[in-house]
Amino acid sequence: MEWETLPLVAPPPLKAEAELYDSVPVHSQTALVVFNPTAGKRGRFLLNAVVDELRILGWHVSLVETKQKGHAEQIASGLYEGSCNGPDILVVAGGDGTINEIINGLAVIGRLDLPVGLIPIGTVNLLASEIKLPRSPHLLAQIISDGHLRNVVLGQICTKYKSRFFVMTAGVGFDARSVSRVSHRLKRLNGKLAYIVAGIEEYLLGRWPCYQVIVDGEDVVARSILFANGKYYAGGMIWASAANIELSALEVGIFARAGRLRLPLYALGLIAGRLYQMRDVSIRTATKIHLLGPPNEPVQADGDIVAHLPVRISVASVGARILGPSR
Repeated sequence: MEWETLPLVAPPPLKAEAELYDSVPVHSQTALVVFNPTAGKRGRFLLNAVVDELRILGWHVSLVETKQKGHAEQIASGLYEGSCNGPDILVVAGGDGTINEIINGLAVIGRLDLPVGLIPIGTVNLLASEIKLPRSPHLLAQIISDGHLRNVVLGQICTKYKSRFFVMTAGVGFDARSVSRVSHRLKRLNGKLAYIVAGIEEYLLGRWPCYQVIVDGEDVVARSILFANGKYYAGGMIWASAANIELSALEVGIFARAGRLRLPLYALGLIAGRLYQMRDVSIRTATKIHLLGPPNEPVQADGDIVAHLPVRISVASVGARILGPSR
């Protein structure tokens, strides 16, 4: 099969490990906050508190709410249209899906060098857990204002016709098929409940097809596959302890026998932190993975369906610049 990756305008490759932490002083102190309102009242309270703290610190803050799926990506990709100079930093008030959209929007215009701050709200925010963001509005505003940058490695999902980055997780099989069942209406009311309901529906009604996984040249057959760019999964659980958002590698979890009888055991192994000890689970480090299987099987990334099989998944040659606590 011939693959082609659509060109993405991007900044220079990632820095060396010694340069992963940087500090960029902000001069004009302008921030654009992109807010996903599906986060609910608690999320809006935290957002308002952080914005107030930023203004006390002297920032000029603008706020825009997303209207539907894909809107955050449109906002990011349109930052420099016309005579607009754009903000000094972009702040994401949302979950991993909103962060994913922002990163892909910045990639389109070649501005992955723009510092991105986080206000950790939304259904799940694995990146915030990964960089150990606090929940205090004062501390969050101070972290954004201080300008300490983390250069985060990105994963890349390529089909024959398009290419897309992911920040934390991706998956094919039960994981992705569950995401494809998520009710957007229920998600707006209660995001976590929407994913739980979708997972139960897939468990009871779904199919369990086989996939061909080519991991750095080795051919493997599996019923479900997970990819990790960071340690955390589905909240506070860890299945890939070697994953690191600052290293140019992905952790690949290959589940050989996923099915209705086996899945509960996988869930218990995940909760207990012993998934790696199960005989039919293989966890390995890789940089290039080809996935083949039934046509149009969904591929999820950061909690949303972004592609369909066949795909190639790899470590991207560029990274994102995320504002986080200094060490």
